[in-house]
Formats: sequence, C-alpha cells, structure tokens
Amino acid sequence: MRSTFKILFYINRQKIKKNGKCPIMGRITIDGKVVQYSAKEEIEPKFWNPKEGCCSGKGNECRRINLRLDELKREIGLSYQKDIERSGYVTADGIKNTIQGIGTNEVTLLKEFDLMKEEIKNGIGITHAQKTYYRYGNAYNVIRDFLKYKYGVDDVEFSRINKQFMEDYHFYLLTVRNFSTYSIQNYVRFLKHTIERAVNKEIIYRNPVRRFYADGRKSSRRWIPREDLNAILAKPHPVKNVNKVRNLFIFSVFTGLAYADIYNLKWSDIRTDKSGYKWIYKERTKTTTECHIPLLDIPLFIIENFKGKKNTDKVFDFFCYGTMNKHLTTLQEFYQFKTPLTFHQGRHSWATTICLSNGIPIETLSRTMGHRSIKTTQIYAEVTNMKMDEDMKLLETRIGSKYQLPGAEKKTEELLEFEKNNTEFRKLKLEEAI
Repeated sequence: MRSTFKILFYINRQKIKKNGKCPIMGRITIDGKVVQYSAKEEIEPKFWNPKEGCCSGKGNECRRINLRLDELKREIGLSYQKDIERSGYVTADGIKNTIQGIGTNEVTLLKEFDLMKEEIKNGIGITHAQKTYYRYGNAYNVIRDFLKYKYGVDDVEFSRINKQFMEDYHFYLLTVRNFSTYSIQNYVRFLKHTIERAVNKEIIYRNPVRRFYADGRKSSRRWIPREDLNAILAKPHPVKNVNKVRNLFIFSVFTGLAYADIYNLKWSDIRTDKSGYKWIYKERTKTTTECHIPLLDIPLFIIENFKGKKNTDKVFDFFCYGTMNKHLTTLQEFYQFKTPLTFHQGRHSWATTICLSNGIPIETLSRTMGHRSIKTTQIYAEVTNMKMDEDMKLLETRIGSKYQLPGAEKKTEELLEFEKNNTEFRKLKLEEAI
C-alpha cells in the first residue's frame, strides 16, 4: 500500500522577532505521522500566503525565499523516492534528518568494500586465506575501473545500486574486460557479498540484486591432449626451477590435485593399503571434501625426487602462484604449444586424458577429485574424438555377431570381397578418411 505523503510550509506567528518577521516552518506528513522543522528563512506576515504556503510579495526577497522553498520540496521528494526504492519503507523523521544534514554521509560502495578488505586482511591465517585477500583486492580494482568507465565517478552510494547497475557491470565484465564465465561469476559474487554485508549492517534495508545471476559465454574445461602430455614427459627442461614446475605439473596431471592441494600435501596424507599400494587421502583445500587418489608410478617417482629436500612435513618445496605461472609460460614456449599452459589444466587432464579416456567410470573419478556432487564431475566429462573412437570400437567388439539381419551376412561377405579387390574403392575410402 502506498504511503500518504504531504509537504506544507507555514509561518510561526507566535514567534515574531524584533524586525517584525516570523520564522518559516516546514511540515512533513507521512501516514499520519507529522514532523516539523525550520526552513531557516523568515518573512513578514503580510507577505505570506497561508493558502499557497509561499510568499505573496513581488520583491527580490520573496522570490528568493520561494525559490528556496521549492528547492526544499524537491529535496524532500527525492529523499522520499530514494527511501522507497532503497528499502520500501519511509518515515517523516528519516526525511527530516536527511534535509537537515543528519546522517547524510551515506556509506558508499567502495568505502565499504575497502573496509571489508581490511577485515579480511586482519583475519589472514585465522578466518581467511592470503589468496582471499588478493582476490577481493582484484575485485575492488575491477569495480573501481567500472565506475570510472561507465559513470565517470570514483564511488557510488548503495542506494544507486539496482538491477540495471548489475546488468551494466556484467556487460562490462563480459565485453570490455573479456573475462571468462568463471571469472565473471566470481566478480559478481564479490559485489553481491558487499551489498549483502551492507544489508546486515543496516546501511540499506534490502538487497535489490539478491536474485541477479551472472551468465556468460559457454566455457569448456581445458586439458592436455595425449600427444602434448607425451611431449612434456619425454623432454625435461634444462633450467632446474622450470623443470621443477614441469614435474609438479606432471604430478597434477597424474593425481588431479589442484595447486593449493599439492602445496598443502603432507607426508601424513600418503598411506599404504593392505596390498602395498600407496594412496593419497586428503581433504581438498577448496571444498574440504576428502579425495582418495591412487599413486601411480609417475607421481611416485616425482615424490621420490623431492623427498628429504626440506625439513618440513610438506612433501614439496614450492613456488608462489605468480612464479609458477611464469615458468609455465616458459614451458609453453619450450614445447611450442599454441594454447597457454596453466597449472589447473593438470587437474582437468587427470579427469579427461588420464581417467575418462581410459575407461574410468565417472563415479570413481568423482571420488578421486573430491567433488561434493557428481554434477560437478560431469563438467569435466568432455568427450574427445579419441575417447569416442575407443568407445565405438569397444561396442563393436562386444556386439560381435549377437545381432544379425537376415541376408545381411552374405551381403557383408560380398562387400568385403569387393573392398579387397577393387583398388579404386580403397583409394576413395582413403581420400574420405583424409
């Protein structure tokens, strides 16, 4: 139901000053609730029109006062509209405080975001990881750049954030910054987190973009094809530190562990079962879901090379993520790969090149990758041409002669004889294959 809203100006005739003028007062009425305030103007009673609520004189002073009263009306109307859009709730006292400058230092988006960053920084190692602080720092910079690009401002009030604002931000991330779908969803999530925080702190009374969801271009999981993986396995890099990153990347390919999981891998995470096989039993850093990974010969060999090089409980000496990416770029150039090489491709390659392409069921794969839901694993289940060819050959072998169409057996024999003797037919098939 819409609020009843009225604005009225009058003079207080009971407080006539020595100069013969009376103070001009304002009255705001919302749903029967009345508040009064001083307009900080005064006028002689003979120049006041009580019916119109304005000055009736024609002099410069009367015109100035009327302009001031019109300005106050606009301020009150804007304040009313802003409160309605922001929270759906408005009070006469709230509008009075606004026009009188009480509480008008509205908290802005980047100021609140900056405060949240500082809290995260203070909680590093307790409630947040170091990389979380860096991610929010990047998100802060992206929002700052967006505000300058789209609106030409350094900051924005929370009351101006609505669905259109989010649409503009999403379009900026998609087109101007050319981010991937995953990155877009993360940057939108960081912004929504800040808005929800403002709601919890009662800076605003409701989240206007709570139901906004970011979509993006369709993305696929990138993995290392078998021929590229063989090239990496066959040729070490001559530089020691770069080759160390190569070994860690290979370890990721043959275990499916992400950067953070390998970084935090401890000797206590490696166990031997009753049959003598070694396994990694570890909670994933990202989801805290336990994954069970068999240690094949190649990752075991890599572990032995790293063993005993550092007096800690961690299995590997490690680089920071930036140094890791720098060396991966060097490896990309060394092996002459056309596409960029990223560490997380190792995890994707475990799913596709190592497991799915070799017939491992997706349920087993999900357990090794530590996914909470098999739906997440299905994202990795990209069907490669190699996998499809192997599956079709396996189907042909299993079906064999189980099914037969009457008359088809003789025709098949004739066709085979034709293919054997007719070189022109064989040439045609070869051309089709090429």
